[in-house]
Amino acid sequence: MSKKTISFVSTRGRGLNTDLQLVKDNLMAALPEVEFEYYLNKTATKIPLINTKMEDARRTFCTEAQNIICMDPSIPIKIPSASERERRLLLATPFDYQFNIFMKYHDNPDQPKKQTFIRCTHVMPGSPFTAKLFHSFYEWEDNVTFLDDIPLPISWDILQEEKRTTVKKQLEFYFPQAKGKKILSIFLVGQKPEPEDGSEPVNLFDNFNLKKIMDYIDDDWFVITNNWDLVELSYQLPYQYSSKFGYIKNKISLNDMMYLSDMLITNSSKHACTFASANKPIYYLNYGKKHFGRYMKQFYPDLYLETAGELTTINYKKRELSDVEAKFCQEFAFASEINPLREIKDIFI
Repeated sequence: MSKKTISFVSTRGRGLNTDLQLVKDNLMAALPEVEFEYYLNKTATKIPLINTKMEDARRTFCTEAQNIICMDPSIPIKIPSASERERRLLLATPFDYQFNIFMKYHDNPDQPKKQTFIRCTHVMPGSPFTAKLFHSFYEWEDNVTFLDDIPLPISWDILQEEKRTTVKKQLEFYFPQAKGKKILSIFLVGQKPEPEDGSEPVNLFDNFNLKKIMDYIDDDWFVITNNWDLVELSYQLPYQYSSKFGYIKNKISLNDMMYLSDMLITNSSKHACTFASANKPIYYLNYGKKHFGRYMKQFYPDLYLETAGELTTINYKKRELSDVEAKFCQEFAFASEINPLREIKDIFI
C-alpha cells in the first residue's frame, strides 16, 4: 500500500512562506508516517515557451498529487476536481492580489466571479476581510469547506509566549539597547518607486529629518527598520541616538519581528494583516505602487501616511488603540484562540 503524501505547492516565486513552513514543521512532527513533496518552481518567466512547459509541469504535478497545501493561486484551474479522499487546502495569506480583486469588484461589482481557487477543497481565509472577499467574488465547488473564524498559522503563532521569548532573546543579543523598550518597526518591501520621467528611483526619505522623528518619539521606543535609505540617514545622527535605532537585515527576519513589535509602519499587506492579530497600531506608509495602499487610502485614511514626514503625526504616547486602529485589527484577523495547526492536521488525518 502506498504511503499518504502531502504536497506543498508554491509557483509564484514565494517558496515556502512562513504559514507553509509552520504547517510543514507541525505536520512532519505529528504525522511521521506521511511522505512530503514540494513543487516550488516559479511558472512565470519572460520566455513564453518556458512558461508553457512550466505550466504543463505544474498541471501534471497537481493532477497526480494526493493532497495539496498552498498559500496563493498555485493550484491550476484546469485539473480534475479532487476525489472524495483528496484534500486541497488554501491558506489565504493576505498578499497584494486580494486588495487588487477587492478594489476591482468595488469599482465594478457586476463582474463575473473568479474561478481562481475553484479546485480547492478547504479554505482558511484567516480574517473577516478575506472570508467576505472569497465568499463574494469567487466561485467554489459544492464540496468546499471554509475554515472561518480561525487565524492563519503565523497570525496565531505570533501570540505564543514561548516563541516571543525566543525572538526577544535574539533581538536583545543584536541590540542590547532595545531591552525594556517598546519596538517601533518600519518595514518597507518591494522595489523603490520609479518616477514617471525615467530618472533615478525615488528615495522616500529624501529631505527627511530623522533627528526630528527620533526626538518626537519617547525614549522608551526603539526603532527597527529594514530600509537602507533610512539607515543611511541614521549615520548622520549624534551618537546618543544609536540607543534608539537598529537595522535588522541579515540579523532577524521581518516575520520574526511580528512577535515583538508594539507598532508597525509598513507598505506590506502580508505583514500588516499578520500583525493585526496582535491588536496593536498599524500604519501604511506609501512606498511603491501597492493595491493595498489604494485600499488603505480609501478605507482607512487615518492610518495612511502619504510621506515619511507624516510619521510625526502619529501619537506614540497613547496606550490604547483608537477606534480606527481597532477596526483594522478586527477586520484583518479572526479574534480566536483556535490553533490553526491542529485544525490543519485534522484535515489530513
